[in-house]
Amino acid sequence: MAETGRITVCAGPGKEFIIREHELPKVEPNTALMKIEMCGLCGTDVHYWQGHEPTIPLQWPGVMGHEFVGTLVEIGEGYYEQDALGKPLKVGDRVVPAPLVNSGFDFYQTFVNELVKDENAAAYGHLGDGPPYHHGGYAEYLYLFLPNTLVYKTDLPPEVAVQLEPMSIAVNGINRIGIKPGEVVVVQGAGPIGLMNVACAKLSGASKVISVDMVPERLEMAKKLGADVAINIEEVPSAEDRVRLVHEESTGGYGADVVLQCVGVPAAVPEGIDYLRFGGRFCEQGHFADSGTVEINPSLHLCAKLITLVGSWSSTPPTFVQALNLMERMDFPYGEVVTHRIPLERTTEGFKALATDKILDGKAAIKIVTAPWETS
Repeated sequence: MAETGRITVCAGPGKEFIIREHELPKVEPNTALMKIEMCGLCGTDVHYWQGHEPTIPLQWPGVMGHEFVGTLVEIGEGYYEQDALGKPLKVGDRVVPAPLVNSGFDFYQTFVNELVKDENAAAYGHLGDGPPYHHGGYAEYLYLFLPNTLVYKTDLPPEVAVQLEPMSIAVNGINRIGIKPGEVVVVQGAGPIGLMNVACAKLSGASKVISVDMVPERLEMAKKLGADVAINIEEVPSAEDRVRLVHEESTGGYGADVVLQCVGVPAAVPEGIDYLRFGGRFCEQGHFADSGTVEINPSLHLCAKLITLVGSWSSTPPTFVQALNLMERMDFPYGEVVTHRIPLERTTEGFKALATDKILDGKAAIKIVTAPWETS
């Protein structure tokens, strides 16, 4: 086995990702070493890289990346002999670790059952730049060393398994807002999180899913993952016209039952609320970084519309299990969401593409992943 592994380190917002090589850590009891097959470039990481304030502690310089899949190359005695569901683990097994690791005791876990707001939690891809170094996903290896790390064994191909963490985000949001069979659901944004919401909404029983985005290729992918209607913001530039189209596509013309907001653009929020019927439900999933404020009218947007407004953040162990169960059904071509596989040397290029026109190598980028063992 290799004695060293490469990592990418970013010094701060807007800086280049620099490749360094470090000795692989010694695998002790209750730790394991994973060879990374792929790690997704997350939109939240892009926001952090753009300088938007994180909602989970993030250290600069840092070894980023938290949407990973890989195979176990060494397992220490104890904790990692089984996965989170009790399946035996051995060297060579493909696993997806949950990046957010709970402390085991915290006010929010113990008294209010909000697992994602554990004030003492840690997260792979957020641990800065220091020993044991191999603790972020934009790298060749991931050292599983944080106590209570949960890993999930799967036989899914890596281009599907790498999307398990985004799917768990969608499941968490939909659990919080609830979708009833036969409801009309709008998903704002057809990036990776939006696309997983489209699929999850359809699998939850929505009679009609409406996808709203400005990238034609992303809207086409939304249709492959269950969207019945696609609204292109470039073709319908007026927010008022988009609201009208949503209402026309909704039961009786009254508006959508549920809106799932998956865009990191504050202006999308009041527009999404306008999509709703009276008594509709709105779930905010698009702002895991502080990208600014937006004006809403408390009377017209909240009280008069009688809406339920829910915020959703990260995911939990139960939603990881739900996401895995859904993805292993393979109802939709999830693997096609990955449009670009790039080597570690091109990580900065990938971030720049997602931060600007979402074009890489002349092709629309839906999901970009680092594939550290590929060379092109």
